[in-house]
Amino acid sequence: MSAGRFIAVMIISLILGFAGLNLFMRATLEGVRLDLTEGQLYRLSPGALAMIDRLDEPVSLTFYYSRSEAAHYPAVRAYGARVRELLRTLAARSGGRLILQEIDPAPFSAQEDAAIAAGLSPLPTDDGGQIFFGLTARNAIDEARRIAFFDPRDEARLEYEIVRAITELERARTPVIAIATSLPLAPARGGTASNPIIADLAETFQIVWLDQDFDAIPAEADALFLIHPEPLTAGQTYLVDQFVLARGRVLAAVDPLSHYALKPGPDGLPPLRARRDSDLGGLLAHWGVLFDVNTVAMDAEAGLPVQIQEAGRTRMRAYPLWFSVPPAGLDRDLPAVAALSRGINLGSPGALSPAPGLEDRFSALIQTGPGAGRLDVDRAAASPSPEDIMRVYAPALDAPLVLGARVSGRFASAFPEGPPAGEGLFAPGDHLAQSDVSAEIVILADSDLFDPAFFLRNDPVQGQQLVADNLALVLNLADWLAGDPALVGLRARASSARPMVRVDRLRSEAEARYLTLEDQLQASLQDAEARLAELSRTGRASALGGVDGAGTSEAEALRATITDARARLREIERGFRVEIDALERALMIWTLWIPAGGVILLGGGFGLYRRWRRP
Repeated sequence: MSAGRFIAVMIISLILGFAGLNLFMRATLEGVRLDLTEGQLYRLSPGALAMIDRLDEPVSLTFYYSRSEAAHYPAVRAYGARVRELLRTLAARSGGRLILQEIDPAPFSAQEDAAIAAGLSPLPTDDGGQIFFGLTARNAIDEARRIAFFDPRDEARLEYEIVRAITELERARTPVIAIATSLPLAPARGGTASNPIIADLAETFQIVWLDQDFDAIPAEADALFLIHPEPLTAGQTYLVDQFVLARGRVLAAVDPLSHYALKPGPDGLPPLRARRDSDLGGLLAHWGVLFDVNTVAMDAEAGLPVQIQEAGRTRMRAYPLWFSVPPAGLDRDLPAVAALSRGINLGSPGALSPAPGLEDRFSALIQTGPGAGRLDVDRAAASPSPEDIMRVYAPALDAPLVLGARVSGRFASAFPEGPPAGEGLFAPGDHLAQSDVSAEIVILADSDLFDPAFFLRNDPVQGQQLVADNLALVLNLADWLAGDPALVGLRARASSARPMVRVDRLRSEAEARYLTLEDQLQASLQDAEARLAELSRTGRASALGGVDGAGTSEAEALRATITDARARLREIERGFRVEIDALERALMIWTLWIPAGGVILLGGGFGLYRRWRRP
């Protein structure tokens, strides 16, 4: 066989062998996945696996994705690949119970009409087209759920949204949550909720709002939420007590100082009946929890940045009364909080502690750092400055302080003698003296965590962005108490974005260094300009004022100072740009030229070595 024919046969054999190997791998290893990414981006969570394993009937998933249109938008294209891979992983793991179909709806096609009829929301493009990027899920009896659009900004909730759409198809009924609150959380009559937490709860649960003077808790309620409630009457306290004994699922958010309740309305005034504090009367103590409404917790090391006016300038300073609890301060044993990755932002929360002798049923869910302290609530209500707070700041002897707790077990009634006297609505024969079920009660010592200002940031380019896991915390707790435990832990998966951490850190350090110098020069410049303006008003900034030369000399010195400060500011800006450019050049050298040069040198060295060894 000639050399040319041999090479041709080898090339054809390699192509056929490669194609055959691919067909064999596709037939035998379709469901096998190896995830080597940081944070295990493509590995299904335990909740998703539990959902798949309990599916009794097939569910059809139709993924509408305008691939050709999305090709012009790198961010959408990359996220489309992420969504497709996750859907394929779910389908492969399901053993045929999840049937996946991908459709690329062409303009003016039957597929585009089907996507619109399914309720998907297309994204308009710059050239007048539109990108469909959503999902429909349908079960055997033709019930349907949809995800109207996969927003790349919600990547952390991607797996949760898909799993929720599937679980809603296979559950018998929608869980019910009864909510009693004095906060502006309830939607307007016939409208949708403006609060993101309540809006998301309403997508998964049936919400029943209890009036201020409620005299019953719906029998179908799976959980009861008491969110900064009005003071409970004796009858309402009895209703909560009996609900705990009968159903045992309660979330209570109490607060010594609720900024959310006191937030001004459109008229610039707080609501008429707004209360700054809330508790549950004697119920907390009965459940074994101590809560003091006269003090608030503060944490100087975790303070959130706030804008303050200082010497006529706006600055960002850490505010110890408003702080973030990092993931390290969350209970790692309860999935509802263990999966959170951004931390929880709180505003002037209270502190909880177990009652003596009842420590065994009390467990901390949210805790401060070891340097946290307490402050009198009246002093905190006066909106002290960060400097005023730090002057009196002292770490608490019992730090870290507990800001959220879980109380578990069976309870006796807080009304051992039966319904309260004078409450004729209750039949003594229906009274429960002991728990029918083991109760799970969650107490959060802050209501401001429900305020969107504490967990959402409005970006002029990217819109609203989550900066804390307040929303995921409440929804996870709702699923744990009343919903589907499989959804717990799915809301805060890591993002696939992999920033250049070292470069960002070096850039931040350079910015901080130059901004410090710039602030100092700006302060000096403003002081000099203010003094020069004062001299000008009094006529002492010029020799024409007819006074001695002291004022004129000072004015000349100030002008020289201003000129010099402006020149140094320009020099600082140029220096910052030079340093950043140098960093980018060094990065390019190390990532592009060094590896390529190394390969060339290695190849050249190997060639020289072979030539040297050749006899």
